[in-house]
Amino acid sequence: MAKLPFSSFRQAGNIYFIAGQIGFKDGALVSDDFEKQTSQAIANLTEILKQNGMTIENVVDVTVFITEQVDLPAFNEVYAKEFKEPYPARAAVTVKALPFGAKVELKAVAVK
Repeated sequence: MAKLPFSSFRQAGNIYFIAGQIGFKDGALVSDDFEKQTSQAIANLTEILKQNGMTIENVVDVTVFITEQVDLPAFNEVYAKEFKEPYPARAAVTVKALPFGAKVELKAVAVK
């Protein structure tokens, strides 16, 4: 896969802006299954946090992009297994399409 023109995260002081994560692993989507893509996107986000000395608990804001609004309840189920109270602020946006045919993408802001 060609190098894309963006960083996986950027740091500004103690704030980390994490680029959109999709259900990609080893250069391909993990599955066509929405829940599996969601789990992998969260795992990818978690890995970036870990590489920077943080956990999912450092996330204060999440933006979710999904291609089908009907998938939002399934998203919430997977999301609630990883994110605990107090939950990050969150917005969910339905979009026409996502990169590589993904069904879900997450971008986040974390504070260290």
